[in-house]
Amino acid sequence: MSAAADHIDSSWCVAGREQRVPWQLVAPFAALHLLMFGYDLSHPDRFLNADRATERMHVIKGLGETWQSGGGIPAYLTKHGIVGDWLPQALLYLTGGQYLVIAVQVLLVLLSIVWVRDIGLRLGLGSPRASAAAALYGILPHSLVFPHQLASEAISVPLVILSFAVCVRAMLSAAQGRGGLAMGLATLVRPVTMAWPVIYAIFAPIGSRARIAYLIAALAPLVLWMGLMYAETGVFSMGQSGHDLSHNLYGRAMRMTASMPAVEREALEVSAEGRMSLSEYARFVIDHPGAAAAHSARDLAAIGLKSGVERIVLDYLDLFPQSRATLQDPEAGWRAKVEQEGAIGALADIFRQNPGLMTISIGGSLLFAGFMICSALGALVWLREKAPRDTYRFRLLLIGFALYIAAMAQAVDAVQSRQRAPAEFALCLMAVAALPLFRRRRRAAQPDV
Repeated sequence: MSAAADHIDSSWCVAGREQRVPWQLVAPFAALHLLMFGYDLSHPDRFLNADRATERMHVIKGLGETWQSGGGIPAYLTKHGIVGDWLPQALLYLTGGQYLVIAVQVLLVLLSIVWVRDIGLRLGLGSPRASAAAALYGILPHSLVFPHQLASEAISVPLVILSFAVCVRAMLSAAQGRGGLAMGLATLVRPVTMAWPVIYAIFAPIGSRARIAYLIAALAPLVLWMGLMYAETGVFSMGQSGHDLSHNLYGRAMRMTASMPAVEREALEVSAEGRMSLSEYARFVIDHPGAAAAHSARDLAAIGLKSGVERIVLDYLDLFPQSRATLQDPEAGWRAKVEQEGAIGALADIFRQNPGLMTISIGGSLLFAGFMICSALGALVWLREKAPRDTYRFRLLLIGFALYIAAMAQAVDAVQSRQRAPAEFALCLMAVAALPLFRRRRRAAQPDV
């Protein structure tokens, strides 16, 4: 074992008894998802209520038709964006239909709950708090709904959690390589984590051989895919689609213009191709810093305050069917209203039209705001608390990963709560880390007897 591994002393490691699968934690969630599976059987249409699920299903069925007709599979793969966005679920769907997809995704979220607990134990939270963090993660709206839908987050987020769980478990290069591979596969599903392996390799408390093993394994899936893209198309890229980076940057710029004065908006020169390169977007932001800052502020509010409860009541339970299509319309939905009318005016208008839904959304936002405050306090606790060096640095990496996801979300046209999903496990661990603060405050408020 490397010397770095010795820096995590026995008081911060996991006892053998705690390494066993915590069935008392997993069983309630397994039962809940089993009930939801019964709901899925009677409401099969909800499977396609996730973001771009209908588009993803079209590509999946096209792959099946190409396979049956003996067509060129590599050529088909390279024509539909980054392959991880749909291929893992395609293989499951073509093997056993949507219920096999759901079953595997439910298994992944149950394993994620176990992995969150394991990370918490190894970062010194202790069994009660580590279990509380895992349970908190399990009840978040995204954790409940995504496994039952054709959502790429149901594949990518468990891979992210697995990567951290493997990497924090051992400092050896072989283990770091496995953790890097999990992160690389997550990137192949959703490229938001593309830059993280470099950050991790620089700051992780691991030896040089482990850094190299992690970095190679993390970058390999994306490099291999881009190599296939080059062989098939002559272009070394992740693949073009209607939701790739250039389309998102163009859509983001267009949304920024919605809040500009009409005269200024008419004078803009924006690409007519519906695409924008990074350099073009950077020039646009430099030329319009106020609009860019306002849009980023709306994004941060969405990622920090929207609980995701709408994914349950709108997408999964379909309690407000007439409101769903209207509110999620990119041109006239809730986000467009906020951009054009301002937050207060837009939300007041939506409340008048959908009081029941808005009451649920506001309640979820208030609860989630409390959760985010606890996460911020927990991050401060971790920054100030004395811990073994390697434990402290892994805690910093978790804090950094949450900030990284918030920053990288700025690459999409308009941030939704689902863009926060990869970091929610880290937020749960930080929120639970804040519990001692409340205990000390309560003891201090009690009068001496």
